[in-house]
Amino acid sequence: MTRTSFLTRIPIFLVAAFALAPFQGKAVDSTQYPVTGMEWLQVMRQAAGSLNYQGVVAYIKDQQVDSFKLYHQVTEGKERERLVAMNSPFREVLRADGNVARYTADTHQVVVETKPSGQSVLINLPEDTSVLERYYRVNLRGQEYVAGALTQVVALESRDGYRYSRLVWIDTATHLPLKLDVLNEDGLSVEQMIFTTINTKDPIAAQDLQPSVQATSAITQISHRETLPVEGLKWTFKSVPEGFQILSYSMLKRPPLNSPVEHILMSDGFSSVSVYIEKRADHFKPGARKLGAASVDSLMLGDFEVTVMGEVPQKTVALIANGVQKKGGD
Repeated sequence: MTRTSFLTRIPIFLVAAFALAPFQGKAVDSTQYPVTGMEWLQVMRQAAGSLNYQGVVAYIKDQQVDSFKLYHQVTEGKERERLVAMNSPFREVLRADGNVARYTADTHQVVVETKPSGQSVLINLPEDTSVLERYYRVNLRGQEYVAGALTQVVALESRDGYRYSRLVWIDTATHLPLKLDVLNEDGLSVEQMIFTTINTKDPIAAQDLQPSVQATSAITQISHRETLPVEGLKWTFKSVPEGFQILSYSMLKRPPLNSPVEHILMSDGFSSVSVYIEKRADHFKPGARKLGAASVDSLMLGDFEVTVMGEVPQKTVALIANGVQKKGGD
C-alpha cells in the first residue's frame, strides 16, 4: 500500500494528528473563563487531551461525507483513543500503549506504527499557543450551536498565502472542539470536521476501546520509526516559507517491503508538512495532486524520490519540494 493510497481511506487531519509532535510551553489554568481567542485555544487544547468523551464525527471532503465513532479516555494520565468508520469500507485507528494501529477492510491488514505522537486526533496545537500569532490573526467570531451545545467560534486567519485559515467551534462548557473548518486561499471550505453527537458524561465501555479486528484474523504488519538527530540530516531545504521549522527527523520502515523512508516533519505550530525521501521506485510518478485539504508534490532527485505533503496550499509543498538538495550536491 502506498503512502497516499492509505490517506485516501483515513482523513488527512486524523493522520496528521498522530504525527505532529507538540511544542513546549506553559501550562494553562482551565479554571479561568477564556476571554480572548488565544485563551479559548489554550483551554481547548487542554480539554481535548485530558477529558473523556465519545461521539460521532462527520468528516466532509470533496462533497463526500464520512462518519466515524470516536472514543477518547484518559486513565492515570495515559490516553487511549479509538476511531471507527461508520461508512464502507471499514477503517479503524487505535492509539494506545505507545502504538498506533490502523486497519482497513479492503486489504485485511493491521498496520502498527511504533513511537507515534501522543496528541489527540481532534486538532493539533502547540503547548505555547502564543507562537500562532506570528503567522495567524486569531479573533472571535461570535457564538453558535453545534451538536446541541453552545460554542464560541474562533478564527485563525493566515497572515500570508503559505498556510490555510481555519475556523474552530469550541464548546463553552467542556471547551472541546466540536467543529473545524479548513479554508483555502479564496476563503472556501476544503475540509470540515463536525461532531453530530458528543457525550462527556457517561463512562466509556471497555469494549469500545478494544480493536474490533484481532491480529489472528488479519495480516499484522509493523511500521517501525527510529528517531534520529536533526543534525544528522543528509538534506538541506533551500526554500521553506517563514515560520515552518523542522520538528523531527526519523527513519521509517513500512511493510510490506520495509524499505527505509526518511521522514522530516515541519510545522509553524499549527499547520504541518511532511517530507518523505526514499530510493526511487520503478513505478514512481512525480507531480502535484490534492487529497482534500492536503496538498502533495513529488519529484525525482537523482536516485531518490521526494514527496512533500501537508494541509497547506499547493504552492507551499511545491516550494519546499523544489528546494530539497542533498548535502554536498549541486
